[in-house]
Order: sequence, then structure tokens, then C-alpha cells
Amino acid sequence: MRSNFAKNVKKIKIDIRKEYDKLYEIYTEDFIYDFQGREYNFEMIFAEHFTEYHFANTCLSLDEFNDECGYNFEENPQHFDVDYLISFCEYFYNLLIWLPHKFYEYYTFHIYEWSFVIQHISKVVENLGYMQSQEDGFTIFVEKDSVVTAVASIVPEEISYRILSYSHHSYKGNIDGKREILVKLAYVLEPKESSLAGIDNQFKSDLFYLLNTLGLRHNNLDSEGKQYKAFVANMTNEELEHWYDETYQMCLLAFLRIEHIERKKAINELKKKVEVKDGNT
Repeated sequence: MRSNFAKNVKKIKIDIRKEYDKLYEIYTEDFIYDFQGREYNFEMIFAEHFTEYHFANTCLSLDEFNDECGYNFEENPQHFDVDYLISFCEYFYNLLIWLPHKFYEYYTFHIYEWSFVIQHISKVVENLGYMQSQEDGFTIFVEKDSVVTAVASIVPEEISYRILSYSHHSYKGNIDGKREILVKLAYVLEPKESSLAGIDNQFKSDLFYLLNTLGLRHNNLDSEGKQYKAFVANMTNEELEHWYDETYQMCLLAFLRIEHIERKKAINELKKKVEVKDGNT
């Protein structure tokens, strides 16, 4: 039986290796020309103007920057997974958007324009179930999570990107990075401790127990310290990361429950109006 166009479109599945191959070809294929007719690819353009990037720091070349950051994208990588693809998307995307605009007029694009490549990377990321976030001014791609997104929209701006960043693949196994984020969340939650207690004191107690004993708000890992917890200090990194992730989830829930306080007030007002209108005072 013939499938119609709409059904055929729905059948399309994203192939992460195929998407990487397409992006890598765009990155390395010579289809760009300067005003003298010389051929370029994106990699060559980025390399030629690399010292103009504001994040070049003391790196004198793109190769040096790649070495410092651990970037080594290959045409046929031996160990390939979705994290590899997402890393390349971030790399390519940021090099595109941060190239000073004065260089755009130097080149003629015979196949893919700058804007097309940026849009294509965004489409790939979107189809993989990731979304854009910002960290220190740079674009990163994190897995979509409705709860994480909801919390990021209601917390202060200075920690919203940290909430999103926690889910970034580069934080997997990064104990110090996750600890830093949790410390920031604990700082914001501390003055709201009494509000949480009024909602669910047991939940508040559990959350702050984790914050106070996992080396976050206090140094529980140094045997010479007053807050030392031997069991925590002897945890493996995998065990500690597991409990950091649990604490992170509880922090998300805490922010949502605090936000519900104002919503609850509005609901109570609505109840009063509804009951009065119906004559059920």
C-alpha cells in the first residue's frame, strides 16, 4: 500500500553518523572563495582568522586552541557517539557565530551560506532532543527536559544557565563541575529554607541533609575538619556523583514547590470567587 507524503516524512529517522558526516563535509569541503578566487573551507577560514576571536586568549593558532581544549575531530572517528556529534556541533556553531563580521565580506559561498550552516546545526541538535543554552556567553547544547526548562525559567538569571548546564554531556563524571553548580543552587535555596519547611518539612530536611553532608555547603571530606563524614569521604566517584545527581533533582523540585506558593494563593482566591458566584459560601 502506498504511503502518502506526510507518513513518509514521519518515517525519517535521524542517523547520528550520517549527520556527522554531512557536517564534517561542510566543515572541510572547499566551496568558499575569496575575492582573488582562492578556494577555502570553513576550517581554513577559522584558522586564518583565529587570533581575531575574543576567546583565542594566548593561543596563536586554531591548532594550538584545539590541543588546549582537547578537540580532535576526524573524518572517521574510531569512537563515535552522540556526545561526539554534539561536541562537534558546539565547536562548529561557536566558531561560526563568533567570527568577526568584518570577514564575511571577504568570501563568496557557492553552496552553503553562513546562515544556512547555523540553521542546519540547530536543526540537527533539535532533532536529537537537545536545546540551546548559554554558558559564559558561549552556546552549548543540552538535553531537553521539561522540568529542567521549567525551573530555569523561574530562577534568577545568574543560575538558570547553570541548571541547564548540569545536563550537558561534559559534566558526566565531572564531580568538581557538578559540585560547583550544586553549591550555587544551595546558596540560592538557603534563604528559602523556612518556606520549604512550611510546604513539606520532611522534604526540606532531606534536601538540606544532602547539601550539608555531601561536601557541598561544608567540607565533609577532610578528616581534620569538624564536619567530616567518613562514609561520604570513602565514597567512590560514581557513588558521589549518583548522590549529587539526586541532590540536583531535589533542588529542581524545591524551586518548583517554592514557586507553587504564589500559585496556591491565586488558586485560593479563585476558589473563593467561584464559590461565591455559585452561592456556595
